[in-house]
Amino acid sequence: MRENRVREKPVREKPVQENRVREKCVTTGRVRADGMGGVGGEAGAAFDPAASACVIIGVDRYANLPPLPGVRNNLKALKAALTDRTIGGMPKRNCRIVSNPRTITGALQPIEEAVRAARDTLIVYYAGHGFLDSRQEGLYLTLPGTEPGKVHSGIPYTWLRSALGTRTPPKRRIIILDCCYSGSVIKGMSAGTMGGTMSTVAATQQASSRLGEALFEGMDSLEGVSYLLTSTPWNVEALAPEGEEHTAFTGEFLRVLREGIPGPAPTSPLAPAPAPESTATATAAAPPPHDHLSLEVIYREVRRALREKNRPLPQQQAQNGIEKLPFVRNRAARPAPPTGQTGQAGQADQTGQTGETGLPGRPGPASSGGSTASARAGGASGAPGTALSPAPLAPEAVRAHKVRRRALISVLCVAVVAVAVPAAVWWQSRDGEPSSGACSADVALIGHSDALNGVEYEGAVPVDGLSGLAMSGPSRAWALADNAPGRIFDLDLGTSGVAPPAARALHLRTLRPTGGGRFDGEGLVLEKGGRTVLVASEAGPSIRRFRVSDGAETGRVELPRNLVEWAGPENLEALGASPDGRYLYAGMEAPLFHDGKARGRSLLRIQRFKGTPGGAYVPDKQFAYQSAAGLRVSELVATGTDRLLVLETNHAEGQGNAVRVFGADLNRAKDVSRVASLQSEPVDAFAKKWEPVDLVTCPRGGAATAQPQSNPLLENAEGMALGTVPLASGPYKGRLPLFIVSDNNNSPHQITRVYALAIRTGRTGAGTGAEVGTGG
Repeated sequence: MRENRVREKPVREKPVQENRVREKCVTTGRVRADGMGGVGGEAGAAFDPAASACVIIGVDRYANLPPLPGVRNNLKALKAALTDRTIGGMPKRNCRIVSNPRTITGALQPIEEAVRAARDTLIVYYAGHGFLDSRQEGLYLTLPGTEPGKVHSGIPYTWLRSALGTRTPPKRRIIILDCCYSGSVIKGMSAGTMGGTMSTVAATQQASSRLGEALFEGMDSLEGVSYLLTSTPWNVEALAPEGEEHTAFTGEFLRVLREGIPGPAPTSPLAPAPAPESTATATAAAPPPHDHLSLEVIYREVRRALREKNRPLPQQQAQNGIEKLPFVRNRAARPAPPTGQTGQAGQADQTGQTGETGLPGRPGPASSGGSTASARAGGASGAPGTALSPAPLAPEAVRAHKVRRRALISVLCVAVVAVAVPAAVWWQSRDGEPSSGACSADVALIGHSDALNGVEYEGAVPVDGLSGLAMSGPSRAWALADNAPGRIFDLDLGTSGVAPPAARALHLRTLRPTGGGRFDGEGLVLEKGGRTVLVASEAGPSIRRFRVSDGAETGRVELPRNLVEWAGPENLEALGASPDGRYLYAGMEAPLFHDGKARGRSLLRIQRFKGTPGGAYVPDKQFAYQSAAGLRVSELVATGTDRLLVLETNHAEGQGNAVRVFGADLNRAKDVSRVASLQSEPVDAFAKKWEPVDLVTCPRGGAATAQPQSNPLLENAEGMALGTVPLASGPYKGRLPLFIVSDNNNSPHQITRVYALAIRTGRTGAGTGAEVGTGG
């Protein structure tokens, strides 16, 4: 994996000359910080708003994709902020809005015109849907007529970047992208980001993805670009929360521009600058005056606010220290206290810099990457000078333009009640923390076990990459490994054994698929009688039958044409069978190209097959299912005919894992086998949903973690199986055990973890008591 480095041309004699200039500037209280270096001409020391321009592009109305009403508001508000004399100060005639461009030329031509007009800085902003195409190796921005699955109907990001040019003014080129997967354009995102070094586990997850490997091979994201800011990491969808005026990222970006960041101005004009978060070489510079905000300071505050709301985190990448320069006026700035009169309050102001913002009075959780020192000094970097605004206001004017700081939002946390369990339960606890207890009204955590983590079967085969689970007895299960070659492990879950944990792999069977091609097993069903298993493979896609005795493939289940022809690389992920074996249910991880998403929720299909265990299964019906915003289907379990438990998960760099279990009733859902696109289907055509449990509310259980998590118990959950025998004793007597297994992606930095929960399955709306609507 390559580090997130920006290559620079070697310079021989110029550094000596620049050092002299730097020394001279320091003596006069000014420090030069070049913005662009060798691209687009020599950069000046600060932004000049009168010689700058912006092109603000947004698409809120689509013919084939869900609308994004917040984008329309983004465009007007961003122009207003950048042209406001108290914020950005750019002349209105220099800032152009391009709303719903019908063609690629209509979107890119305004950029080309702005390149010719701007002498200093050009800002290009895009908001709308974005999608990835692994075959074309890149991010595509959408137009009103973009059709899912048709890359030629979108705009390759590389074309937008090319429109910026490289050999003509302006000196600095800034790109801001607010769309799904926008972080994919940042070079080296698979190894690290400007927001701090990516956690090793996240890097491993991304490196293991074929799509991630394709995206970053040979990319040079900063060619012709001084600064790049994206709303999400490469594998995360952007959010447009329903009922909010703006999209999630742009809303916070605008808030910082409009309100500023409170706190006194630094007392020392030449405080040492922190080490840059990127490995790109940045020109050493003194901190900007606090009446201005640099791009880096804005980025850190936006990131802090989004992390606090558990929303996707932005990413940044820069060249030559442009992120350190003063960018806009800080509306919340207040003068520093007089020298010698700071007292304790002054000391608190100077030392109370915490969290991601690196600014006084704005605490926030520590960033997942970067050093603490760097986070504390986030606002003390860059060079003083003119920002993208007119000359600094007098203190009286600053106070006149100050806005009221937003009220603190109190977060209501779910109370977790610890419930004692008998000592016979094998699940682990450490450091005196409870290992079990209620997660919701109808789901409790019995415990978790990491006993399989790092284990090798007979000292030769790692028990890892577990992606599917199927019960074979009260405390026995087959687990499917998705790494090649395909394998199934016979696990003893040990729930009736003696604590501490006794989970272990008893047997191994290597699967022998036929017909050539790649096999990527994700879903597992043990058929009645226990002689055969059915495995859903994303590669193909396919559903295949294997003999347990020798692993030989004995047949396949025919798939409907639309699940094959219109599926992307993330397709068949989940597989379950009704208790009587009459019906087989296959779930899609991501939408078909024609189906897409609505308000961040995937419009998915669950295919039902009818047949007999060990015999033939044929396509029967297709049901529409809508995931929760930002989540994907990882597994499903049939609790009865057309009643399911669905495991929905996701991972976001810096936020960790989300693991939620939903109930779904297909009885009244429409058969959508002949429906070309789910975009036009009404709310009541989708399966009725409710949420028994979100694992973030479960007791922490002394769980170890190798990455930032809202609850260290959470891991990359992939497989799920419902026990066949109700618990006979203890506080959860009468409930069924529900087992979940995590996939460590074959990485030593992730954990193979087994969870045991006790669930009451008989009620619709179990758990939270609230039915999950599919239309809002």
